[in-house]
Amino acid sequence: MTIHIEPPSAYFMHVPKTGGVTLTQWLRESYGQRHCVDLGLPQLGRFTSAELKQFHCYYPFHHGRSLFDLVGRVDLLTFTLLREPVERAVSEFYHQRRLASERPQRFDAAYLQEIRPALEGTIKACVLRDLLPQYLSNRQTRVLGQRADYTVFLKGGEFSGHSFAQPFEPAWQIDPSDLALLTANAHTWLDEMAVVGLTEHYDKSVLMIADLLGLPAPAAIARANVNPQRSSPAMRYRDQLPPDVTARLEELNRCDQELYAHATDLFEQQWARFRARPQRTYSIAPRLRIVLKRAKPGLKRWLSRIGYDAKPPKGDR
Repeated sequence: MTIHIEPPSAYFMHVPKTGGVTLTQWLRESYGQRHCVDLGLPQLGRFTSAELKQFHCYYPFHHGRSLFDLVGRVDLLTFTLLREPVERAVSEFYHQRRLASERPQRFDAAYLQEIRPALEGTIKACVLRDLLPQYLSNRQTRVLGQRADYTVFLKGGEFSGHSFAQPFEPAWQIDPSDLALLTANAHTWLDEMAVVGLTEHYDKSVLMIADLLGLPAPAAIARANVNPQRSSPAMRYRDQLPPDVTARLEELNRCDQELYAHATDLFEQQWARFRARPQRTYSIAPRLRIVLKRAKPGLKRWLSRIGYDAKPPKGDR
């Protein structure tokens, strides 16, 4: 067994609509808020290159390998989750429709007008009319395989502090040669990751990540950011789709299908190794943080029962 005070530094490559928000919440609780950083574009403007290296847990939401290279730390343990492409694409459709309806301020007016047919129509109409292609076409490959220069978003850079009305996304209209490069990049990065998890095997994936980092594996993970249309974790969107919609989504996600097959092979190899011989890393600090956090409500109730007011008088604040 390897024992650490703090867990090893980690880089969670979050691919959209794979269960990453739930995993991020667990990591944030384990590492502690001050040790974690979300690598969104507005957040990058708060840090210089040197300041960016000080954290222990990184969440590069949907921005691919370039942010990993920007951090520039060889000690980071990387892991990700991938999802069956048709399931992920349908989940993305419902997510984007809900997001544009509930938080339209995140998007510019021209974009909302452009996607209005998708917001008001069915997924069949959206897919067969090729609406929202940037979200429904090979997005896992594009996110994992893209390369871009993010130094311009760091503190003092050209786009430092810039407000983006529409999320920064990898281009979806790609030449075949460029798509081949993105695909190769994505496959290569998966090969380099410590754990490649699958949404369809979420509990096993979390168990391997917990063992890698020495974190207490949760007995049950409360899912976050789940689409209301998905009434059960066992529900498959594919089973609800007309055949022509399924066929079109498979066509739009050929590269993602290949990437998912590769991820499945890696997952099965890693799971077999884990079952044969877990690493049994043990990190002490995350366990203390979780125990203390969960003890606070009970401690406050106990203090209240014995007549102690935890809030000081106004004059003493």
